[in-house]
Amino acid sequence: MLEKISEIVFDRRGGSSQIVMSLLSYLEEAAPDGEPSAVKVFLEELYAAVLKRRSLVSPINLVSILKQAYTISLKESGPKPYLREMISQLRRIYEAALEAAVGSAEKRLAQYRTILTLSKSSQVILTVKRLKPRETRVLVGWPLMDGLAAYRELKASGVNTILLPDLSVREGLISVDALLLGCDAVLPDGSAVNRSGSGIAALAAHEAGIPTLIICDSTKLDINNLWMAEKWSLTVEEVPVEFQVFERIDASLVTEYISELGCLAPAAFVDAARKEVFSWPRRLSPQQR
Repeated sequence: MLEKISEIVFDRRGGSSQIVMSLLSYLEEAAPDGEPSAVKVFLEELYAAVLKRRSLVSPINLVSILKQAYTISLKESGPKPYLREMISQLRRIYEAALEAAVGSAEKRLAQYRTILTLSKSSQVILTVKRLKPRETRVLVGWPLMDGLAAYRELKASGVNTILLPDLSVREGLISVDALLLGCDAVLPDGSAVNRSGSGIAALAAHEAGIPTLIICDSTKLDINNLWMAEKWSLTVEEVPVEFQVFERIDASLVTEYISELGCLAPAAFVDAARKEVFSWPRRLSPQQR
């Protein structure tokens, strides 16, 4: 089971939200629901497994929430806690947060006609599909080509989409209303972490007076200061290439975080997201259902 969990968490194709949904769906079917002592051991092993990929914060936070919720429930009188029921409830809360974040983005971007994005964020893709702005520009995202995948998905949905090479960041920003990004983590100082290339795009947008808006949810906040960079390597025409797949976007370059909590400046989002995530363990208790 832990091997399968590791396979899900270390998926190099899916975004962080997709990885979380795959993990929760698998755990709903496979997590043990026996003696509390055995369940607690499993939860510790599960946490150790997701902690091995510290570049993605949401899986770590959600497993930590499960651990806390199970421990709290064992101390309460009333129904015995069932881990799979807790996981199902956690999945519903998480799905609701994702949907609310997209709803916030729809309202925030309703008047925007031209958008630039990069990489392939599931929340960005869903927002753009619903809004269908006049023009969406996407940087191709070499070497992962995730921008190309986003372009194809948007194009297939009827969105007017233009694909640009990564070096054409400034060209892509000409006459756009916003740089719209997803993220894999929000650091305690309000900085964002997203696919490499995001930092220079946000810097260029800042210099051009264009807002950088980041769609996320509260579980992306690195509450315990655990985030670590992650390097990938590949070979191009027999030449080794190493690169940091996720990079930091300074908080000063982030105009707003758009989430289930609404549209907030970085410092305000950090405060609100911390309070929100700290409330989740209690919401998983059998006493609350």
